[in-house]
Amino acid sequence: MSVSIATLSERLPPGPKGSWIYGNLAQIGPRRVDFFHDLARTYGPVASFRIGRWRLFLVSDPELIQQVLVTDARSYIKHFGARTFKPLLGNGLVTSEGDFWLAQRRLLQPAFLKAQVLSYAPIMSELTEAMLERWTPGRSVDIEFEFSSLTSAIALKTLFGLDDHGDRARIDESLRKAIELLTHRLDIAVQWPLWLPTPANYQLRRSLDRLNAVVDGFIAEKKRQPLGNDLLSTMIAAQHEDGTRMSSQQLRDEAMTLYLAGHETTALSLTWSWYLLSQNPQVEAKLVEEWRRVLGGRAAQASDIASLPYTSAVINESMRLYPPVYVIGREATEDLELGGYVVKKGYTVLMSQWVSHRDPKYFPEPERFLPERWLDGLATRLPKFAYYPFGGGQRLCIGVHFALMEAVIVLATVGQKYRFTLNADAVIDIMPQITMPPKYGIPATLTRRDD
Repeated sequence: MSVSIATLSERLPPGPKGSWIYGNLAQIGPRRVDFFHDLARTYGPVASFRIGRWRLFLVSDPELIQQVLVTDARSYIKHFGARTFKPLLGNGLVTSEGDFWLAQRRLLQPAFLKAQVLSYAPIMSELTEAMLERWTPGRSVDIEFEFSSLTSAIALKTLFGLDDHGDRARIDESLRKAIELLTHRLDIAVQWPLWLPTPANYQLRRSLDRLNAVVDGFIAEKKRQPLGNDLLSTMIAAQHEDGTRMSSQQLRDEAMTLYLAGHETTALSLTWSWYLLSQNPQVEAKLVEEWRRVLGGRAAQASDIASLPYTSAVINESMRLYPPVYVIGREATEDLELGGYVVKKGYTVLMSQWVSHRDPKYFPEPERFLPERWLDGLATRLPKFAYYPFGGGQRLCIGVHFALMEAVIVLATVGQKYRFTLNADAVIDIMPQITMPPKYGIPATLTRRDD
């Protein structure tokens, strides 16, 4: 039932007190997900806090999240945190708004239709097997680095139609630096304009210039060649209803957005899955039995996914505990009602997957790694926004089917050949950025599965 804003008090939802100038900035700290979790646990489904001049609500009730992302979606835009990454992502799907976003989404949708996505499965399998051929038993590896390298190579091939001949390393080095610097801007009280010649701004511009040069080169090279089956070819050929195509700048923005989204989130899903499996050998044993029964040692293909329900359950549970994207934010463009409070124009509403996915109301023993919880139709019984690792509403991640297919194929193909033993001195922690990588990597030793 809708509530008239005029009948509501303008009191704020409950929340912690902060300093007069900086608000709750000092309380948030580097592990901001802990702040979000404590906020929801202490103050309830709608809580409030402040960062400098920004007033924020944290919403953790599934119905209220649905109200923001679906019912009132047209009255919200991406929040200041998402806009911070515009220098990197330009006006791509993650950062664009309104009619422009909708036109771009419609233009890109054919590239992610089922038949097109399925056509990328052989590339995923082939590149995974090529990685395995380079591995040797007893080798010490960083799990995050290995799977980031793999999914980056897959993204490079499926997005640009290019093999990895040094291109991936050039992109990833600059990409990581740009994300690190842009994330730092969210953690400081005063954000200097990017045009000021500060050391951080200089490093950021240098990283962005390198990224743009590489991606612009990919696009120029692709335009000189016959178009293929890769995503960039599909985007170059795509036409709006009036017959126009994407500009070179827009191709760059979408390519950068899809590259980041297309490899970083899957790499993290795989990274955290292997970490959790290393700590839960009984779960790993069930996985191995499924792989041996269904695959018999061969690489997984798209047609195998329906026969690998426990593998999918492991990935779902990994994304529950370590969601690759841990928070979504929306800024109100008009005064709105939410949970009995007024969200004033300019206020930001945050919704945290880290918080929602740990709600004991929907996930008993929320801190335990229990893939079995997904095997009896849990996904169909949950409220729509109790579990939402890929967002939701109109802005549900366009590559969700690509990512899930890739995660199953890679996990099963790798897991049949190798297991990971976490190093005894490993320190495992998270580092929330635009995604949530492990702060110190995940060092482990490779052991052949048949050893």
